This record gives sequence, C-alpha cells and structure tokens, in this order.
Amino acid sequence: MPKGFNNVPPPGQGLLDNVVGGNIGGIFSTRPTAKYASGARCILKINGVIVGFAFGISWRITTAVTEINAIDDPFTNELVPTRCRVEGSISALHIPGVSAGTKGWQANALSFLFQKYIQIEVRDSKTDEVLFLASKAMIVSRQEEIRVDQLANVTLTFQAIGWQDEKVPTIPEGYTSDGNSNNSQIGQPKKTPAANFNDITLMPTMGGTMKG
Repeated sequence: MPKGFNNVPPPGQGLLDNVVGGNIGGIFSTRPTAKYASGARCILKINGVIVGFAFGISWRITTAVTEINAIDDPFTNELVPTRCRVEGSISALHIPGVSAGTKGWQANALSFLFQKYIQIEVRDSKTDEVLFLASKAMIVSRQEEIRVDQLANVTLTFQAIGWQDEKVPTIPEGYTSDGNSNNSQIGQPKKTPAANFNDITLMPTMGGTMKG
C-alpha cells in the first residue's frame, strides 16, 4: 500500500532528477524540444559568417525617456520615450593571425574614419529562430587579456542602430506610419487651426501695444 509522499528520497536521487528532467537538463540540452535556449544551441554570425572562436555574447537595449512634470504635482505626468540605445559585447578566444582587425570588423589607426557597419546575428540552431539581429553595428572598443595560466581572450564592445529579435518590428495596431490612430485619438496632440497673425496682440513694449 502507498504510504504517502516520500519526503526522504535516497541519497543522490534528487540531484539525478534535477539533471535528467529538471532545469539543468533543459539548459544544457541541444535537443530541439529543450525548454530553454542555451549557448550550445546558438549560432553567432558576423557579416553572415559563423564566428567559431567566440564563446559568448551579451546585449542591452535601453530606452531613454524624458519626464514631463507639472507644478504642484509630486508625481511625473508622463514619460516620453526619446531614444533607443543598443549595445553589447562579444567574448572570444584570441587566435594568432585572426582578429577583429583582420576580419574587417574593427578599423585600424588609419582607417577608423572609414569604418563600415557590420551585421551581428544570434540564431537558435534547432528552431532557426532569430534571438538577436543588428544590421547596423560597429565595434567601438576592444579589450584583450593574456595571462600565463589561461587562454588569451578578447572582448569586443559594440553599438548598433536598431535591432530585431523574435518579434519583427511593427507599428502598434491601430496606428499608421504617420503616428495617427485609426480608432483612437488618445495620446495624440490636439489639432488646432493655424493662427491669424494679424489678430495677435503682442505684449506691450516701451512704445505701446503692437499689432501684427
């Protein structure tokens, strides 16, 4: 007869369950049915070519906003988005004779004024899903570290203009490309007729009131 839950499993059973069927198995698995994305399943391409000596990439997308405040209001009235910034870094091993310079990813001391954009793409090899794509990116810094007790590695920092991930950039539903709404005027500036400058009375000056 069952005696209820087994609150004291055999030693090692809990660890085995976690590795085989838990989160760890999903993270490190390269199976198409794995629940989580992992570095083992991802492909990093620069300018359409796989970068085999890179072992890590990270990126950050931030949106700068401006606060709209009002007098006698302790809280901000609105947060107005002003600019999107895309930046990240690529970690790779240093192979003698192969570098960001020889690959044309980063300009040198004489060609940095003519540096071209590069394309950075991260894709899931099993699902072919785009995880990150920057079509106009530029290497802005390079840091290398060589130590006697480890492999030499290099960190490339990049900035990009625009990006794409699992969702293709689209205009919000109900809005057109000119910013007008098809079904709502919420958030849109009020349209007022153009003023007739002949009827505007300017502020008094030392010579009296001025008419337009």
